[in-house]
Amino acid sequence: MTRWPVLFIAFLFASLPLAAQEIASTTEMERQIFEWTNQERAKVHAAPLVWNNRLMLAARLHSDEMAKHKDLSHQINGEPVFTERMSEQGARFSAAAENVGFGDDAETLHSGWMHSPPHRANLLNPVYTDMGVGIIRSGNRLWATEDFTTSVGRLSAEDFEQAVERELASRRALHRLAPLSAAASSQLRRVACTGDSSGGAAMAALPRRNMQAYSFNFTAPKADQLPASLVSRVVEMPSGGYSIGACLSQTGNQGMTTYRVLLVLYR
Repeated sequence: MTRWPVLFIAFLFASLPLAAQEIASTTEMERQIFEWTNQERAKVHAAPLVWNNRLMLAARLHSDEMAKHKDLSHQINGEPVFTERMSEQGARFSAAAENVGFGDDAETLHSGWMHSPPHRANLLNPVYTDMGVGIIRSGNRLWATEDFTTSVGRLSAEDFEQAVERELASRRALHRLAPLSAAASSQLRRVACTGDSSGGAAMAALPRRNMQAYSFNFTAPKADQLPASLVSRVVEMPSGGYSIGACLSQTGNQGMTTYRVLLVLYR
C-alpha cells in the first residue's frame, strides 16, 4: 500500500519590494522554480522531474483558492483532498505529494521550501517523476503550490492482468520454477468492477469445486506491487494455475490510479 508523505505547511515571508516581483510573470516564476528544483535534484543524483501541465493546472487552482480565502492549507473548505484535485485534472499516479507556501517572489518561495525539511524531502524524493507548479498573485503576495507525482500509464484491465502474469512468472523464474498456467476471467473482471472486496469473491472462477485453491482480492497501482501473501504462495506451488480478473478503480483511493484484482490459485 502506498503511504502518502506527511506534509507540513511552511509560512513563507519576504521583504523584497514589489518591483522585484514584477520582473517576471507568474508563469515564468513557475518554470523558474521547476528548473531550480531539477538543479537541486541533480546535486543529490535524483532523476530530473518532468513538467506536467495537468499538475500545473491543479496547483494553480489550489493556489487561487488559498489566495481567495487567505488561508495557507492543503485543503480549503469544500475542496477535495490534494490527490483528488490532481486526478480531476487527468493526472494518473501511484504516489503524490504537495508543497504550499506564500512569499514575495519565486526565490523566497523556493528557498523557504528548500530550508524546510519535509518540503525539501518532497522536492528531492527520487520516487517522484512529474511536477507542476501553480502561482497566483494577490496584491503584493504570491500564493504557490507544488504538486509531485509518480506517474503511471493508464493500462486497460486486460493489460494490467497481463502485467501481473509477467510479474508472477518472473517471481517463479527467480526460484527456477516454470510459470503457472494463467487464464483471464471475464467473470472475475465483472466482480472486480463491482468493488466487492470479500476474500472469497474470486472462488466463483474455480474450474472445479473440489480443487485446492487460494483466493486473493486486492488493489495495486502497479503490477509489481503485489501482496506478499500472494507472492509467497505463488513461489511455494510446484505447479498449477490461476484465473485472474482486474478492473481500473479509483474509488476510496483519494484519486490514486489503482486496479482491483481478483485472483484464484489452484493446483
